[in-house]
Parts: sequence; structure tokens; C-alpha cells
Amino acid sequence: MSEVGSDSVLVERVLVFKDQQAFTRLVLRHQLLVRSVIARHCRKDFNCVDDLVQETFLRAYLSLASFRQESKFSTWLYRIALNLVTDKFRRKSFDYCDLDSIESVAASCGMLNQSDLRGDLAKALNHISAQQKIAVRLCLQEGYTHIDAAA
Repeated sequence: MSEVGSDSVLVERVLVFKDQQAFTRLVLRHQLLVRSVIARHCRKDFNCVDDLVQETFLRAYLSLASFRQESKFSTWLYRIALNLVTDKFRRKSFDYCDLDSIESVAASCGMLNQSDLRGDLAKALNHISAQQKIAVRLCLQEGYTHIDAAA
């Protein structure tokens, strides 16, 4: 890579001249690295990956003046990406729901509305055996206990 197009020259152009094309070149050059680092942690949640990639480059742009060039730009960017992933999963909380009925699930998991829950339930039912589907329906629609539905 020529000195004119090196990361350090591009960073300087962004800082001194507010050259957005220089930052665009940095993004294009490093987006695959950032995406692969984040994708390893987000397990097929492509929306999460997209959000964190965008957030990584936004944070890099906003804090570019703090980049001391003691390490490579890619190393600095990699650290920003890992910190964002770590923060996201540190803050993530899980809601546990009682699956006695669709209504109680929707009520106790305030984040889900009933149509979302029904769609998720329909998808899940496609991945279990016919006997398991009958047992689930007996519990959720007919009010059977788990023991009675299993019998």
C-alpha cells in the first residue's frame, strides 16, 4: 500500500481536512474485518451485526482524534468493535415466561405483543413432531396440564 493511501494518511486527512472520502476509504478497507469480528459473537442475528458494525464506525469517526497511532488503525477499530459487542451482551437481559397460555405469555413478556407470539409459536410448531404438537395444543388451547397432555 502506498504511503498516500495508508491508514495513517487517511486518518490525518479526516482529522485535518474533515475529508469524508478518506473516512469512507477507511470504512471500505476495514468493514469486512469489523463485520467478521462482530458476526462471531452475534450468531446469525444479522440485524445485530449490522447495528454494531455501524456503531463501530460511528464511534471510530467520533473518537478519531483520540487515536494515537501507537498501534495499527485496524487494531484500534477491532478493539472498538469488541467493546461494543461486550457492552451489548453485558446489558442484555432475558425475560422468562410461564407458558401456561398464550395470554399469560403475552402479559408476562410485555415486550411481545400477541401477534408476534403467535407467529413465533407457529414457527416453533413446524419444528416438532405431530405428537408434540398435539401436547402443546392441549396445554395452550385446551388448558390441560403437562402431565395430562403427555398421557
